[in-house]
Amino acid sequence: MSTYPEAWYIIAETHELKQKPLAREVAEKPVVLFRDHRGIAHALFDRCPHRNVQLSGGRVVKGRLQCPYHGWEFSGDGQCEHIPSLPETESIPAKAFTPKVLLIEQQGYLWIWHGDRAPAVHEQPFTLPYYRAPGWKYDRLQATIENSVSNIVENFIDNPHTGYIHGGLFRSPASHWVSNALFTTADGVRVEIDEETQTQSFLAKALVKDKVEHQDRFIYPSTVEVSYTFGPQKQMIGYQFCTPISPLQTRLYTHTIFQMGWLNPLVKGLAPLVGRLIMRQDVAILENQGRMIARFGEDFTSTLPDTANLWIKAAARRLQRKETLKHRHRKIRFRL
Repeated sequence: MSTYPEAWYIIAETHELKQKPLAREVAEKPVVLFRDHRGIAHALFDRCPHRNVQLSGGRVVKGRLQCPYHGWEFSGDGQCEHIPSLPETESIPAKAFTPKVLLIEQQGYLWIWHGDRAPAVHEQPFTLPYYRAPGWKYDRLQATIENSVSNIVENFIDNPHTGYIHGGLFRSPASHWVSNALFTTADGVRVEIDEETQTQSFLAKALVKDKVEHQDRFIYPSTVEVSYTFGPQKQMIGYQFCTPISPLQTRLYTHTIFQMGWLNPLVKGLAPLVGRLIMRQDVAILENQGRMIARFGEDFTSTLPDTANLWIKAAARRLQRKETLKHRHRKIRFRL
């Protein structure tokens, strides 16, 4: 079994791919992105079959990707269509191609398929809800983190860390009781969080007047959805898409959508600032963890508040083996 699940992964945001080729790596595989003369995006294995240099160091010429070493030119399907030094009496070799990588451009993201097989019809990139819908706004961030997909997913599901890493912004350390209801779903795990008392954090004071409805979801293989409902017509949903680069390196793309009524302009202004602060805090602790794991290996000791993450890891293993998840439900209570 491959280390990395077969799936669609975000490789870049649409705006990042312009006239120049763009180098990326997914699941330890170098990929080059470029746009042809019609503006259509393509993805190829980032290696020229001639002398094995990276095509991403080249340029786009008449809609074809030109190798920087000898000028071989490749179409969007990976076939070499022009070799400048080749005499007219000679044919382009049959092996003069580089593998094409399946790519879909959707809702401002470029997704590629990682897998030895072609995706089934029902296997499509994640569709963002409320994308550009009336009354809904959104904000996006991305970062490369020196840690595994699994540990980054855990960070977004793990509520107990928020009072320490984001103390004052989100919660106070172990300040109140929380009841969590855990459910397995067809594609992962859902957690319904019931905080028994209102926290006194900055965000709580600014946004919350009534009781908050909070739900987290793990969507196999590497997406987390975090949803907060603050009252009628007031909702914020964060999506965290984790793209594996290598065992201890991940590209994180976050997409936060919200409808906050008359507060929309204020939240739109604050969201990037708060989002970047939260990301810096998370990245710092995750990279600290990643460095220790790189040196000494991963050896966790878990307790009751870690139950959701243990469920997620178990669900991911079963889903990667193509097993159907059995319905499970459990309630736990701990200090948050």
